[in-house]
Amino acid sequence: MLIAVNNQVFVWSFVVYTLAVVAVGVYSSRFAKRSDEDFFLAGRSLGKWVGALSASASSESGWVTLGLVGMGFVTGVQAYWMVPGCVLGYAFIWFVLAEPMRRRSAELGSLTLPDFFSQHFKERMPVLRILSVVVIVVAMLLYVAAQFAAAGKSFHAAFHPEISRRGGLFIGAGIVLFYTVTGGFRAACWTDFLQALLMLIVLVAFPLYALHGQGGLGNVLDTLRAHDPNLVTFMPQKTGFALVGFLISSAGLGINFGYPGQPHVLVRFMALKDRREARFGAVIAIVWVAVVLTGAVTAGLAVKSLALGGANWAQPLLESKEQAETALVLGSKYLLHDVLAGMALAAVLAAICSTADSQLVVAASAAACDIYSHLIAKRPGENHASFNRIMVFALGAAAVLLVLDEKVQVFSYVLEYGWAVLGAAFGPQLILVLLWRRASYAGCVCGMMTGFVTPIAWKLWQDSAKPSFEIYNLPLAFMLALLVNVVVSLLTRPRVEDEMSDSA
Repeated sequence: MLIAVNNQVFVWSFVVYTLAVVAVGVYSSRFAKRSDEDFFLAGRSLGKWVGALSASASSESGWVTLGLVGMGFVTGVQAYWMVPGCVLGYAFIWFVLAEPMRRRSAELGSLTLPDFFSQHFKERMPVLRILSVVVIVVAMLLYVAAQFAAAGKSFHAAFHPEISRRGGLFIGAGIVLFYTVTGGFRAACWTDFLQALLMLIVLVAFPLYALHGQGGLGNVLDTLRAHDPNLVTFMPQKTGFALVGFLISSAGLGINFGYPGQPHVLVRFMALKDRREARFGAVIAIVWVAVVLTGAVTAGLAVKSLALGGANWAQPLLESKEQAETALVLGSKYLLHDVLAGMALAAVLAAICSTADSQLVVAASAAACDIYSHLIAKRPGENHASFNRIMVFALGAAAVLLVLDEKVQVFSYVLEYGWAVLGAAFGPQLILVLLWRRASYAGCVCGMMTGFVTPIAWKLWQDSAKPSFEIYNLPLAFMLALLVNVVVSLLTRPRVEDEMSDSA
């Protein structure tokens, strides 16, 4: 099944796809010149397909095509626990939050998540607005940095030794920054839509091809079992608090706590055209994530079987978790025909780009719209195109600088820092604002501060103390932020006196 790699064909198939994505991004720039609303929300014109698939692709980043594939390679079938965790998160945000978020943000005229919180509570001093911007910029820089690091790792694995990790980092960042600076949120959505489709195709086709080449899933599992029975044990061999820790970990159901707080996903809800788009979008998004995540884990298992079976090209993957994250890239390069291998590398880059571009737009909008437009220029709603683009580029450059040190493990960097901070800082606050009329301004401020500080402090403590079993920082911080918000809200008067529309 091993195929000789024709690097020229491999490279050109990848280049053609990349040029197509950039072309779509550049074309979309013609629509991003009218106002800040056009640049940051695409004029609130997203339909169900673009809204659902772009939201899905932006939330499932390089941690899927690298991190989750690597997790399947290292831990075996227990990595499938990620699938129900993510499906639960998708179901909640799409069926419960999407329509209220779309409707309320339109009523307020909000362009960003900080704008939404600030206008909802009619704050006089911009405490909540500034706090939200700080959370977004800090978390998004870590998140985008991890995506760029993933790009460097992917290019190095695919084109070693011609391209170093640092060289791949600059190439990936350059592609993303070029079309995002040009086209803004609309460019991010249109390109993310294409990239979601490519991710779906590759993460269905590659696992099926790799399994077929080894005689089916049964043979793959037999190979894994012969080397380590734990690789084919779905139920964790843990008891007591250790079992609870696993179930709510970043490798289990704990990941779903992060979905309600991701600004790059929530902004899609704000940009949907109407209520019907939200309902149909929910079905599309849930099916997509279930298929893509299942395919990613299966790809990791199939490549692990080949590595344990003695495939020479796969032996470096056994050296470390960091190396294992390139399983899809190397597997595609050596198992698929050249054009298909180029498409697979493009899918890895697609996962990276589809998150990085959206996060850059969201982080830039927080700085440009919420700080510059509202607090400095004091002309919200006008077109600040040049400043918007400068902020996208500046934040992207800062993210590159963060990962010039090449020792970044994508899965950990994303889920334990970027994802956890955003999920705990924004998720509980947004749920209470949309679904509980008693939520107060003071409760939101205190809850957001708790959700921002706790994940970072808990992660740093666990890394230094090294307890006998770990508790994922996101569920802990989420529940603590929710509790703080509720308690403070009950002790203070709500600031919002106007009637909100019924969510039904």
